[in-house]
Amino acid sequence: MRKLLLAQHRGSVESLLTILPQVFVFLVMFQLIFMQFNVMRSTSLNQGELATTAITGSSANYQRYPLIGGGAVLLLEDEQEVKKFIDFGNLARKKTVAIAVDEDASN
Repeated sequence: MRKLLLAQHRGSVESLLTILPQVFVFLVMFQLIFMQFNVMRSTSLNQGELATTAITGSSANYQRYPLIGGGAVLLLEDEQEVKKFIDFGNLARKKTVAIAVDEDASN
């Protein structure tokens, strides 16, 4: 009977040693995909905000660089810290840059 009970649990350690690295790799890949999506979303929102600023001429936290012949290039930089799913004790930093061209420098 004892041999039968021991035989049923055979291989569970090997299965655990096989599954643990796979779960770790899955979590790391999920973290990378989530962070990339977060950066792309933030970049898209910043680009939309800057394009609206260039069209309406409203004031925002951007830098204006004049162009030769009229107009200007608007540059908006945003730097934030992002929390991770797998937190190793520090936050991830992300920096997004949005660029727009304002053809009418009188705004």
